[in-house]
Amino acid sequence: MKWTAILRSLFSQSVDLLGPPDAHCLVCGGRRRGLPPRSADGLRIGDWLCDGCLARIPWIRRPACPRCGRPVFCPDCIRQPVRAFEMNRSAVRYNDDMKEWLALYKFRGDERYGEVLAEMMLPAFERLTAEVSAAAGDEAGRMVSGTRCAGLKKIAGWPDRMRGERRTARQVWHAVTYVPVSRERAEERGFNQSERLARAAAMRANAPLLPLLRRIRDSGKQSQRGRSERLRAMRAVFGPDDAGIRRLAELRASFGVRTSEPVRVLLVDDIYTTGSTAEACAEAVRAAVPYPVQVYVLTWARS
Repeated sequence: MKWTAILRSLFSQSVDLLGPPDAHCLVCGGRRRGLPPRSADGLRIGDWLCDGCLARIPWIRRPACPRCGRPVFCPDCIRQPVRAFEMNRSAVRYNDDMKEWLALYKFRGDERYGEVLAEMMLPAFERLTAEVSAAAGDEAGRMVSGTRCAGLKKIAGWPDRMRGERRTARQVWHAVTYVPVSRERAEERGFNQSERLARAAAMRANAPLLPLLRRIRDSGKQSQRGRSERLRAMRAVFGPDDAGIRRLAELRASFGVRTSEPVRVLLVDDIYTTGSTAEACAEAVRAAVPYPVQVYVLTWARS
């Protein structure tokens, strides 16, 4: 054996010893060389993915629609400018690769993908937090005026609620909640993927994670339904979780929120498609409390 081959072998073994236990890409199984790469946002997903698979992630960096976070022109929000929730932000576009990753986690139980998805969602969380914080007001207004959805800047006081001083994530979010699944789905999968994503967001925000909602009935699988069918299926699906709602009221009192100031709740789900789930959840939360509540939505993917 040549000395170069021996040295190459020793170097490879050293990388294995010094690197993470699994030096292979979670998605393609290829070898990750050297230290785990990081994404452009400095995320830890390089602990699981190779450079090639990192490059395939379809990040949403500049939403075109200020309401739903869609990366292209959005006719849905033009048709329905008033919604029960304030806005949605998503981390990635839901293409074929992302569909496969979610299926491996959600339906096949590969929980390693849960960590990847939660980490991927953090840039969208940071952007949403910045938009909701008062210091982002003028910048958010300029962003909206430069898009094809410029008319939406007037809905729900878009620029007005952004003005003021920058706040930390803990000051922005009073509570984090998630979309509940039915008992059948929970037993089938063994977990609620939205709850796990919400837990990661709550940790990042240093905010309490509260189960504010319960599923009254199973709406069935939404993936094969069209827009109108989804909207009909989500009617009267969610109701308030009484214990969670009581806890939210207690937190509101402890935070010293003024009577006129809304409580800001971050609702987390895996995918935003038509907004029917987010709309139904936001309506249920707002109907359950006697004080003003603003529901913002954070999703991993935008379909």
